[in-house]
Amino acid sequence: MPPLDAVRRLSAALSNLALLRAEFAAVELAQARAQLLRWFALVLCAALLAAVGLMSLGALLVYALWPLIGAWAFLVPAAAAGLAAALLARRLRREVAEAPPLLAETLRELGRDRDALCAATGEQAAEPRR
Repeated sequence: MPPLDAVRRLSAALSNLALLRAEFAAVELAQARAQLLRWFALVLCAALLAAVGLMSLGALLVYALWPLIGAWAFLVPAAAAGLAAALLARRLRREVAEAPPLLAETLRELGRDRDALCAATGEQAAEPRR
């Protein structure tokens, strides 16, 4: 029964390959989760420290400018905070746009596996759907 044995070996190899790729995807997802949590913690700490610093600086600025321009002294810290927020939002948008897609390495490896299997069987690989 050599043909049945060959099918059994092929199915075992394919299942091992699928399991290996699933493990690779799990590792990649764990790394993405850790990176996301690290980013979130850094953003939270930075926002808290920036808020405390800006409130203190704003209070000092209003105190110093009150005799000169009165209530208009509140405009200077508000404008500075608004400008800083706009710059940070632009940077965050750029970083998110430049980040690689989730599971990019796993998908690349699956594509290589498909190409190798197609080359071994003599078939032509189908174009991936997007």
